[in-house]
Amino acid sequence: MSEREQIALIDRLRALPAETEWFEFKRNRCESQVLGEYLSALANAACLANQPCGYLVFGIDDATHAVVGTGFDPYVVKGKGNQDLLPWLAVGLHPNPGVETPIVLHPDGRVVLFEIGPAQGEPVSFYGSAYVRVGSSKTDPARR
Repeated sequence: MSEREQIALIDRLRALPAETEWFEFKRNRCESQVLGEYLSALANAACLANQPCGYLVFGIDDATHAVVGTGFDPYVVKGKGNQDLLPWLAVGLHPNPGVETPIVLHPDGRVVLFEIGPAQGEPVSFYGSAYVRVGSSKTDPARR
């Protein structure tokens, strides 16, 4: 996907009235474990909502949908045990739905786009726990 297409996708998501089960906005980074849980939840929700992908977008205000930019760099940040974040996340996702992580230079600020493939055949778990989103909230069904 070209950067122009990525910007158009981000703007289409921003134009929706609210976050859904299959996409989430974040202003800046989140703790690595929580990030992995979101990837699991968004993959599972994309499957349930019959969406081609789930999205986690950093650099967007979740209340206003304004581009606020982010300094978060998933290619530099570490996961648990000082491992590089993206390989650590990939190892924890089972089955791995495929995650693309472009950094997009949106005209209004720098955005990090996690594009997550939908679960196929079985729920996607993150280090042994499968997550799902109900509305715009992430839940672990096993803890309910």
